[in-house]
Amino acid sequence: MDDARPTTFLERGVMVRFTTPMLLGSRVRPSGRRGLEIAVPSPAGVRGFYVLPLRGLSDICTPTLHDRQLVELIERIPAVTPDAITGATRQVAREGYAGQDAAAAATEAARTQANQRLVTNYRLLLLLIRQTESPGEHALPPERDAPLSVQRRAERAVARLAHEAGLSPAAVVTAMDGLTEAYLAVGFRGDPTRARYQGELLVLGEMAEEVARWGELAVDSQHSGCASLIARSARLTVDAGRILVERVLAATEDLRGLLLRWTRDAEGVLDETARLAWLLDGWSVMTGLWRSADRMGRAATIGEMAVMVPSMPREVTRWTGEATGEAPDEPHSITHSMRSRFVIRMTDWRTGRLLELTERNEAIVKECL
Repeated sequence: MDDARPTTFLERGVMVRFTTPMLLGSRVRPSGRRGLEIAVPSPAGVRGFYVLPLRGLSDICTPTLHDRQLVELIERIPAVTPDAITGATRQVAREGYAGQDAAAAATEAARTQANQRLVTNYRLLLLLIRQTESPGEHALPPERDAPLSVQRRAERAVARLAHEAGLSPAAVVTAMDGLTEAYLAVGFRGDPTRARYQGELLVLGEMAEEVARWGELAVDSQHSGCASLIARSARLTVDAGRILVERVLAATEDLRGLLLRWTRDAEGVLDETARLAWLLDGWSVMTGLWRSADRMGRAATIGEMAVMVPSMPREVTRWTGEATGEAPDEPHSITHSMRSRFVIRMTDWRTGRLLELTERNEAIVKECL
């Protein structure tokens, strides 16, 4: 079987939360010949994508003001990554281009992220304390101790690690700050920080089961096939996500080693924690569509979602299979081939529901912030 999937996640591109109905599900990616390009689900309503320079978007449609502002920001970002696109989306939403509700959600998202940063840093300090103190050194575990005592214990833990590793305490603190950013959206075991990626995996798993049940009851074989495609792809993504989460969480069990690795190869650590962002890219739009399915019609929504099912790049095999020596390519390749049999392009954006769909898409932007 020929494997027509993209090789890397960057080649697949990053899904942008456009509000123009025709552009929903489009992905931006770098192009050596023309800067950034965009892959738009076929405007003709057939299988495939229409690829054009990002600057040429107005040649095929009339983007909303939100989308025009978003494109301007995307053209200025130094690298196309899910986090960079999310940051641009939040900035545009904060300025009110997706409506007042989205503006308020963007402001709240910034506040939540700031709080998350503090909690993540604190959880890392607790881990460092537990892993550097001798058994019985303190009667209380750090999470149950008084704040002032925790602060002193954290200072001693930093000093101990700095001495053992031949680093300055300032270097250890800087590494802790770096790991805070790396683990901000990943979280820790049990998800005490309610981290973004672990939450998205749970929501995606729930959506997969709901879509699968809907597909089993669907009378139309095409709708049933689309639901099967969506559910299968979502489950494979959740399975891969759990593997990646487990790896990055396991690394925190030896925080000393992780901190030392950060001082030698911060980019390598960031690359591993960022893999979850690439893996989950686009699925928050899909779950947002499913939540709106009662309003727009479940059959129509399923058809729209099927067009947007992310192809799993072959790179995922290296990410998830290298530890066991396995190469679980076949399930992803089979899922990719299902698209040619079941994908239906939603046509409501061509039949007079533009305003309603735009409002729906603005609501999805709000939910994805």
